Amino acid sequence: MNDTFSHKKLRIAFCPPELQPLQLAMRGEPTNATYLLQSHIATRLISRGHELSYIAERDLGDNVFTKDLENPKSAPLTWSDGLPFRMLQKLTWRVQQLFRVPYLNIFTNLRLYDACLRCLPGHDVIYERNGLFRNGIAIACRKLKIPYVLFVEADEILEHDYMEEPLTGLLRRSAGRQFRYNLKTADRVVCVSNQLKSHLVEKWRINAQKIVVLPNGVDVEQFQPDFEVIRQVRKSLSMEDNPLVLFVGNFYEWHDVGTLLESFPQVLYVYPQARLILVGDGTLRESMEQLSIDLGVSHAVHFTGLIPHVEVPQYMASADVAVVPYPKLDHRNWLSPLKLFEYMASAKAIVASEVGQVKDIIQHETNGILVSADDVQEMSEAILRLIEDDDLRVRLGQQARDDAVRKHSWEQYISRLEKVFRDVILEVGAK
Repeated sequence: MNDTFSHKKLRIAFCPPELQPLQLAMRGEPTNATYLLQSHIATRLISRGHELSYIAERDLGDNVFTKDLENPKSAPLTWSDGLPFRMLQKLTWRVQQLFRVPYLNIFTNLRLYDACLRCLPGHDVIYERNGLFRNGIAIACRKLKIPYVLFVEADEILEHDYMEEPLTGLLRRSAGRQFRYNLKTADRVVCVSNQLKSHLVEKWRINAQKIVVLPNGVDVEQFQPDFEVIRQVRKSLSMEDNPLVLFVGNFYEWHDVGTLLESFPQVLYVYPQARLILVGDGTLRESMEQLSIDLGVSHAVHFTGLIPHVEVPQYMASADVAVVPYPKLDHRNWLSPLKLFEYMASAKAIVASEVGQVKDIIQHETNGILVSADDVQEMSEAILRLIEDDDLRVRLGQQARDDAVRKHSWEQYISRLEKVFRDVILEVGAK
């Protein structure tokens, strides 16, 4: 790669599944971790001087193409905006309703494909965050022979299984075909962990050579130890001298908040003034609130709900112990939790379940403490040990901070992603 090309500013089509969650994330408003991650990537690509255009769905079948997320315009269409297409779409929907055939996103993808044929030419590379029932961008990239990089955070079909909302029948087959098409079409697949890479190779038969593993990153300036913030936040929570345990994340099946709550009565037995703060929201929040009542610890547990990401560093700074709880899963745990890297950058003493990428990042008793998944006793003992041992808590936190700065900053992530883009551009151009 010559020096001129390695410094060239790229024209990147940035393609999340939906527009609104990305807008919220870019404004700093509460949204889910998927779009928070994509906002970090977009913001830092722009800061490097790259030119981003966004293609995303605003409403069903209405795709936007814009350089300004705050002033999006509908993407231009040709044949998919004509009367014959709309009549065929309406007729098909009526037939599907009549025979109870599930909606398969066929016409939405055709409209997305039409928009991409108009909007993608002129870009150096297309970057898409994979979404269920969505392959219009991949089809257009193959047609136009434009470099295509697919970001995969999870196998969303299996995630639906785990949430007991399985895709079945035609829906499952359609989702599988479209996911496989995107994976096969992509010139490079970026995934978040080695565990997910292995799954894509074994389950979806994807060539391992074209998969790049990029674990998530952290803003090491935004997340850092700040003793003045610690004092202020603890005072605002009326917890100046209380041992404070923290969880940040979503209340879903793959985050084992239940084991954390079940471990807390033992913590309170030794330290009655200890407090547990749970930051986030999700489908299991209500049941976790009820569990805290059933366990008799609700007086010591604070559920914050979903908060703006800009407020998260304050909670992290104030905690004595930060917890990354995961259950045993029937499949590989392929997650790359943002909160883990944010805990590390905040110099927190971490207790983490020994699963997936977490056990690759956390080295037991070096930059955190690993415990067996689903083990209430190990969880409570680890938390108590860190509350009791100031020197250990500080040592683990300092090493975690050092590791985050050296290995996991967003700046390092973006440098690796830029290399992926440039390698793909050269490869496609040489064909």
